[in-house]
Amino acid sequence: MEEDIIRAGLSELKRKSEVFGDDAGAFRAGDGWLVITNDMLVESTDVVASMSPEDVGFRVVTMNASDLAAMGARPLYFAFSVGLKESDERSARKLFRGIQRGLEMYGMSLISADTNQSNELILDGIAVGMAESLMLRKNARPGELVCVTGELGKPLSALLIELKGMKADEGLRKKLYEKFLRPVARVEEGVKLTDLSRCAIDISDGMVKELRAISEASGAGIVIWEGELPISDEVREFCRINGLDEHLIAMNSGEEYELIFTIDRDKISSLEIEFTVVGEVVRGKGVWIRRGEKTEQVRDFSWRHFSRGLL
Repeated sequence: MEEDIIRAGLSELKRKSEVFGDDAGAFRAGDGWLVITNDMLVESTDVVASMSPEDVGFRVVTMNASDLAAMGARPLYFAFSVGLKESDERSARKLFRGIQRGLEMYGMSLISADTNQSNELILDGIAVGMAESLMLRKNARPGELVCVTGELGKPLSALLIELKGMKADEGLRKKLYEKFLRPVARVEEGVKLTDLSRCAIDISDGMVKELRAISEASGAGIVIWEGELPISDEVREFCRINGLDEHLIAMNSGEEYELIFTIDRDKISSLEIEFTVVGEVVRGKGVWIRRGEKTEQVRDFSWRHFSRGLL
C-alpha cells in the first residue's frame, strides 16, 4: 500500500522542516510562514485519453496550488520538472500553455524548470507560498464541525465513464467532465479560513481518505452525516442511471481539490465562503458515517497508488 511505502521511506529521512507531513511543509519566515509543496503527475496512472496536454499542464499547477490552499497559504511561485517521451514541439507547447494558464489562474510566477527524456510523461511541480498562520491536520478537536467547500462526486463519475464505460448521455457527460478536466484550487477560501479554522486538508484522493488523515493526526474520531453531503444533481442522475450509491461516490471521489476543514460551532456564522457542514469531530478514532439513527464505520475506496480503489 502507498502509506506503507511512504512510512518506510520516511523512516530513513531524519532531517525535516519545522512543519512536515501535511499537505505541504513550512518554516517560519519573519512574522509568517514560508510554505512549500511538490506534487507529481505520471501519465500511466494520472492521465486518461480525454485529457489534452493543456489540461495536464493546468492540472499540475492546480494540484500544487491546492496543497498550499489547504495550509492557508497564498501561492506565489512555481517550478517544475518534466520528462517527455519524444521531441514533440507541438505537444510540449500545449503542455506549457496549460502550465501558463494555471500560473495566471493562481497569480503565480515561474522560477525554475527542467526537461528530460522519459519513457512516459512525468510532470512534477513545486509550489511556494506564504501564510500568516497555518491550518494543520493535527488541530481538529472534539466538538468542532466538519465542513467542505463545493460539491462532490463529479471527478469519480467522469472516471467511471472513462475507464469503466458507465452510461451517461452527452449532456450529462459534459457536465461531469468539466470539473474533472479543469479542477480549480480553493485558494481564496483557504486564505480566508486561516482567521477561523486551525485544521484543513484538500480532497485530492477522496474525502474518506483525507478525513482519515485528519483523524489519525489529531487523535480524534470524525462522524459524517450522510444526508448532508453536497452532491450535485448531475452526480445523483449518473448514479441513478448506473445503479450506484451516490453517497459512496461523493465520499470517495478524488481530484476534487475542495477543502475539508474543521471549525468551532460558535465561529461558523463568521465564515465568508460557501461551504456545507457535513459532520463533526468526536472523541475516539476513525471515520464514521451516520445514516438516520445508525452510525457505522465508513467504507474507504479512495484513490491510492498501487491500489485503484473503485477503479
